[in-house]
Amino acid sequence: MSRRPAAPVGVAVAVGTTAVLGVGVLTLVPLGAGAWPVAQVVALRGLLAALAAAAAATLLVALLLVRGARRTLVPLAVACAVVAAAHGAVLAVRSVPTTDAEAAAAGPQGGGGDLVVLTFNTLDAVPASTLADLVTGVGADVVALPETSRTTAGALADRLPPAGWQVLHAPSRVPHVAGTSLVVAAHVGTYPDVEPLDHRLGSLRARPDGDGPVLVAAHPLAPTGRAVMRAWRTEGEAVAAVCRSTPGVVVAGDLNATLDHPALRDTGPCVDAARAAGAGAHGTWPAAAPTLLAAPIDHVLVDERAWRVVDARVLPRVGASDHRPLVAVLARR
Repeated sequence: MSRRPAAPVGVAVAVGTTAVLGVGVLTLVPLGAGAWPVAQVVALRGLLAALAAAAAATLLVALLLVRGARRTLVPLAVACAVVAAAHGAVLAVRSVPTTDAEAAAAGPQGGGGDLVVLTFNTLDAVPASTLADLVTGVGADVVALPETSRTTAGALADRLPPAGWQVLHAPSRVPHVAGTSLVVAAHVGTYPDVEPLDHRLGSLRARPDGDGPVLVAAHPLAPTGRAVMRAWRTEGEAVAAVCRSTPGVVVAGDLNATLDHPALRDTGPCVDAARAAGAGAHGTWPAAAPTLLAAPIDHVLVDERAWRVVDARVLPRVGASDHRPLVAVLARR
């Protein structure tokens, strides 16, 4: 005759089941994505799904091998499986293109598009020669480079054919963090009007003299702890406000937010290029992690009234940066 599970074990499983379901609900909805620590957890939705699936599989093995475990562990196993399936479903939906682009056929080579936008937080650790190979390899016309010094951006521009690339820069107010650079091909337009955004890490808005889209290279604060959560929300909302108020705008950069965070829930007419192209489940940080487990915090946002997303994708790791590059191919409407 088997013994009944000890009461403390049953209580622990009940608490664990409640905790798993609670975390699942908070991160799935996610109502608390603007608050610490939910903001940090929801950013890694792919990792959360993988951990929940691994826990469910482990518990399933225990159910099969351990006598008497079924009655005790079934609720916890089911909870883990439900959380894994729910987050997996979100990732699956974000892998379905919402644009009429032929993404697979076009590729990030500029084919089928009028503007190729590259964003890459280099950590100021990628040499200009490597960046030049990346930019020419994808055929980029606009290059947003958070955490990249003006010196590196200038050296990059000197290596890019043909001549005439413009280098714009917004300095950082945070010690030991390079500001944000924007490198623009001459044929895109002339950008004499550069306005810094009130971001500590450095962001800028560039208005053209004549034809050309308004360009924004942005790098809001990251939600690294309780003390900066309000500033993180404020700086992220400033990016969304630019999207809502600037016709034809193209925004690129390390936004330190995913589509689940408050800053990117209301961008007005702007759409996320990766989401539109079916690459919304692929993350850019940390670069050492597989893209499905990484956080998609680097973005290209475009006014869909002026631009159609032809393609967008996360590229392989480049140099010593902790971010992966993201490239988007756009066509004028």
